[in-house]
Amino acid sequence: MASQLSRIFFIDSKIRRTGKVTLREIMDEGNVSAITAKRDIEFLRYTLDAPIVYDKKLKAYVYETEFQLLNFAGEQLFLFYVMSRGALSNMNYLPLTNEYARKIIAEKIKEILPNDYKKLADKFAYFYSDYERIDFATLGKIIEAMKESKVCKMNYLTKGKTANERKIEPLKAICYGAKWYLLAYCRKRKDLRIFSFSRITEIEPLDERFNAESYGENADEILKGAFGIARGEEKRKAVIKFYEPSSYYVRNQIWHPEQSVEIMEEKGEMILLFTLPYSKSEELIGKTLKYGATAEITSPAPLRKQWLREIKKMNERFLK
Repeated sequence: MASQLSRIFFIDSKIRRTGKVTLREIMDEGNVSAITAKRDIEFLRYTLDAPIVYDKKLKAYVYETEFQLLNFAGEQLFLFYVMSRGALSNMNYLPLTNEYARKIIAEKIKEILPNDYKKLADKFAYFYSDYERIDFATLGKIIEAMKESKVCKMNYLTKGKTANERKIEPLKAICYGAKWYLLAYCRKRKDLRIFSFSRITEIEPLDERFNAESYGENADEILKGAFGIARGEEKRKAVIKFYEPSSYYVRNQIWHPEQSVEIMEEKGEMILLFTLPYSKSEELIGKTLKYGATAEITSPAPLRKQWLREIKKMNERFLK
């Protein structure tokens, strides 16, 4: 027997697609009795305020007026299932070590899908392009510390080869681009910092506690700033010029909510001017270099110089 939610999505989708749904179709779809199918109609009518009525001429149920509450609900649930199944397929995407637990979650979501969407499930896939392995012992200690607002002692790899010791107050864990980060107050730097899980070599919660509420909205605001996971105090605007064919690929991409895109033409070629805020340059330069000779950082001047220096270093290392 299909779940009631699955049957509700089926009824709504069927009426939107064909203009009507019969009691027999609801019974067959959900493998339920006529009484149960009528209860589904009543749930739509009285709980969801759907304008669903019985049409004697059509011998089927229809909407008297437009009903938007469930618009594309089945499609959205289906895409959520596809995304969830993709995330659950790799424990590093969604840190669940128990294979049984991951399977149960996917099956529970699938249960509420209408049957016609279940048939499509294997025709859609959801993948992340890359990820970092998670140390589950580290994750467990971070969760323990955050639950009880405990200060942590941490060894963290910086740009050098050796880890340095810090005391931190862990505030938020963030999954960004299938990689996990920790937002914490660093007592050494006396500032909010973002740390990569993969660079934490050791972490231990201490008996000392801190007041997580004292940070207020600062912890949230730091995540809403410029491009990338890295954050800095100063927020600047970068302009990247894309040439064909990348100008076609990038024009519908969203790198940041505050970006702007201008399309122009030079010598018969479509040019894209991509403007977005940034604070730390490394991530933006790395993403731009991904497009090779079809992407040029034009401003601001310091960012352009840093990008050109990186290209020069690549040339000296690999071409000479």
